[in-house]
Amino acid sequence: MAVKDRSLFALSWPLVVTFGIGMVLPMLDSWFLSRRSIEAAAGVGALMPVMGTLFMAIQAFAQAGASIASQFLGGDKPRHAQVTQTLVITGSAFVGLIMGIVLWFLSPHLVVWMGLSGEAAEAALKFLHTMSPFVVFRALQGTLTSLVATHGYTLWNLAANALTLVVNTALNFVFLEGMFGIPEFMQGVYGVATATGFSWIISTITLWVIVVYSLEHKTHLKDIKRGYMVLLPEWLRIGVPAAIEPVSFQLFQVFVMALFARLGDVPMAARVFAGAFALCAVVLSVGLGSGSQILVAHLVGNREFDKASRRMHQSLVWSCLSALLVAVAVAFFGSHLLSFYTDSAEIIKLGCALLWCDVALQPFKAANIVITNALRASGDSAFPAVYGTISMWTLGLGTTLFLCFGLELGAIGLWLGMASDEFYRSIVNYMRWHRGKWKTKGVMAK
Repeated sequence: MAVKDRSLFALSWPLVVTFGIGMVLPMLDSWFLSRRSIEAAAGVGALMPVMGTLFMAIQAFAQAGASIASQFLGGDKPRHAQVTQTLVITGSAFVGLIMGIVLWFLSPHLVVWMGLSGEAAEAALKFLHTMSPFVVFRALQGTLTSLVATHGYTLWNLAANALTLVVNTALNFVFLEGMFGIPEFMQGVYGVATATGFSWIISTITLWVIVVYSLEHKTHLKDIKRGYMVLLPEWLRIGVPAAIEPVSFQLFQVFVMALFARLGDVPMAARVFAGAFALCAVVLSVGLGSGSQILVAHLVGNREFDKASRRMHQSLVWSCLSALLVAVAVAFFGSHLLSFYTDSAEIIKLGCALLWCDVALQPFKAANIVITNALRASGDSAFPAVYGTISMWTLGLGTTLFLCFGLELGAIGLWLGMASDEFYRSIVNYMRWHRGKWKTKGVMAK
């Protein structure tokens, strides 16, 4: 069955689990480190927004290339798709290599910028220096995952990423317990970082085997030259905006987190703990949005615009509804869930209130993810990136500050402010989709 004729559920459920695994891995590293040192775990944990921003940019860029390949596949141009895949793989490897080198040299400065000191700073620096050489494999892992999903093999993605989780867990035990004669200096930050790095390598090799044998991909040097001359402009046109928007979003989240910190320890703790459970709905939305992106790209490539629009709307309804239901369930059991983190009545009370505020946020966040992914899949990535960034730092920020400090709603105002940002962007992005400009943006329309 052609990818464009697959059901949304069949494509998306492995992606939901795959993204869930990706979120668990950083938490797993922190848990293993906390067994050795709380300070070390805190230092490494503080770096996660920085690492997440880098990886999100790489992933968005890779998905843009994968969407181009999807359009060619949908338009029955497998040769063009193969050239695009070669371009994306080599380009991502180059970007990952450069980012790894930059990360190595910037590590001391990043530690200072994050305000870390003492054992936490030392652990963060060790972690960054150890992880830097592995960044190229993380970039390739994300790229190959996108390309495999483009062909509809989302179950293979799930298997490869599950292998990452198993390898990471096993190696963490080996390093931290000093098994097989592991030297003492590896029984801490170095060991945890190395375990993660090697899990990326093994996952990358597994995905590469899938790409070569299941997708029957062949890399030719002439394809690289041809790809960069013919397809690079299209990749940059779609990929650069696609990478900018999530980076801007991450920076906005960092800014909002700083506002929570300004309100005090209780609001900050409530934000962190409630945010951990709020991610349950986000994983579902991202998985459905990615499945929708694959379907829309194939349909746009085949110029089946009406069907692409129906698929987008189907994904929109299911994503918003499921996000709402999950958010309500999490909020309903909020006090029990938050008790896993703390026994502070004050933190639990505020955290529960924030989770109920999250019920208002998640449907619009889900809508934003689905519509933005659909626009990117069709080649219209510049609009959500430009408007999203402007709206985020004007309407979104203004509403957030007004609710928090103007109406003196405090932490609740900050969470509702984040919901308003998602609302503004989802409405305008939907209007963009409804007007149909995206029909002229695909590579098959050139």
